Amino acid sequence: MNLPPLSALVVLDALARTGSVRGAAQTVHLSQSAVSHKLKTLEATLGFRLTKTQGRGVALTSEAQRYVAAIRPALETLRDAHNGMGQAKGSLDIAVTSGFAATWLAPRLRDFHDRFPDISVRLRSVAMGEGIRFSTAPYDVAITFTDTPPENAEHLFEVKFFPVCSPDFLHRHPLKTPKDISSQMLLHLDSTADWQHWLEACGASSHLEHSGTGFTGVLAMYAAAEAGLGLCLGDAVTVDRALQTGRLLRPFPTEIAAPASYWLVPDLGGLTAPASAFCAWLRGHFQPSTSIKKP
Repeated sequence: MNLPPLSALVVLDALARTGSVRGAAQTVHLSQSAVSHKLKTLEATLGFRLTKTQGRGVALTSEAQRYVAAIRPALETLRDAHNGMGQAKGSLDIAVTSGFAATWLAPRLRDFHDRFPDISVRLRSVAMGEGIRFSTAPYDVAITFTDTPPENAEHLFEVKFFPVCSPDFLHRHPLKTPKDISSQMLLHLDSTADWQHWLEACGASSHLEHSGTGFTGVLAMYAAAEAGLGLCLGDAVTVDRALQTGRLLRPFPTEIAAPASYWLVPDLGGLTAPASAFCAWLRGHFQPSTSIKKP
């Protein structure tokens, strides 16, 4: 299900708070007809009724009440972030795994800068297996990919791995099923374990010892895949732009769960105002503790 428009969710929350269409219209500064239209559109998106007749007015259905209770914390977070815009100033040191930094975060830093022009960002890329050490480096907040997060970490999102390759590679190797994949075609990161897991999930051979080409960095692996060297395993976050531009393709739909997750880690001393603004901005892109589905 696609996420409904934020404006419609704000209208629904206002209706729940005020108890009337008129009150909601006054709260969100819209006409009553505009409020009614947004509610009907939202009903169509969600697939259940939001209101019922009660006396001369309307009331929320039980499903709508449960839905409002579920989304209200997220709306409050967005309001806090919006109200804090223009107040967050100063420097912000972000430690982040190099793959996520290059493929997702760096291309979106312009949006963060536009929202918080008085925050000066320093982005420190770290290797995926290096970990984050606040005791030896002055990071305000970190984004790390790990299966052993620190106690103060916030679960940001999970990922699923799937094969990707260049159009040129697929043209030279017209793969019909996963069983057509030879071990020499594989590009793997650090070890062949993830490829073994994926091939087993497809019912294909997984005897991959000393096969294919290995990398210690995800960016080099993606570059090799885009150049047509072979197939690698990617995820919907870090290969999103490559998929959208056609530099990489998904030859098979099968996905496997990654062995680790992405975590948001604040400095042990707490969040500064710039770090708090960044965390709120990041949460706006990723719903905590949910999987990232394929586009």
